[in-house]
Amino acid sequence: MHLRKRVVAGLMVAGLALLPATAANASTGAPDSEPSTETIHQAMVVAGYNAEVAEANGYQIITHEDGTQESVPVTEAAIAQQQQADQLRAAAQQGAVSPSGAVPCGDSWVSGTKLANDTLAFSTGFLVYGAAYEHTWRVNAIALINSNSWGTTGAGPASGTKSWEGAIPSVVGPGIASVPPGSALASVTLLNGTVCYSVGPSFSFG
Repeated sequence: MHLRKRVVAGLMVAGLALLPATAANASTGAPDSEPSTETIHQAMVVAGYNAEVAEANGYQIITHEDGTQESVPVTEAAIAQQQQADQLRAAAQQGAVSPSGAVPCGDSWVSGTKLANDTLAFSTGFLVYGAAYEHTWRVNAIALINSNSWGTTGAGPASGTKSWEGAIPSVVGPGIASVPPGSALASVTLLNGTVCYSVGPSFSFG
């Protein structure tokens, strides 16, 4: 898991670097005057590998001399599946920019706005290059007065993409809502054993 340690550390730095102005606004109680409804995107990046999942689906995790790891298809079904995933990745990455040192494996997003009665409405989701074995997803709302969160976990999806719309109650005061950066709380494990973490898209609310 040498790659995972380096990527998670890089993710935390990248995620924090993206949010200085917004975080400062939340701490002073002076966020943007208008609630954010823009959809914010951040990459999903490789954080490590699950060898058991890989083996169960026709892949093998190999470790190179420099300590980095790679998932290699060894069955015909896995080879065909990997080819499809590689084609999707190549098409999606044209012109895309990912965090330095991180290997991209998809996209994540979030948007939302503050409603009446201290309720935060949100939309969030992810897209990964290839079929997923399982996923865990969360949106954290950190406000001036208190905090709350929404989360879910489940199998798949085989399509590699999933989205949700929901509401987080009892969020008192202005603040920031985010998908946790570099965390297993916002992660997707692919059938080839690749574990993808979100870099952590976020938005401010009033």
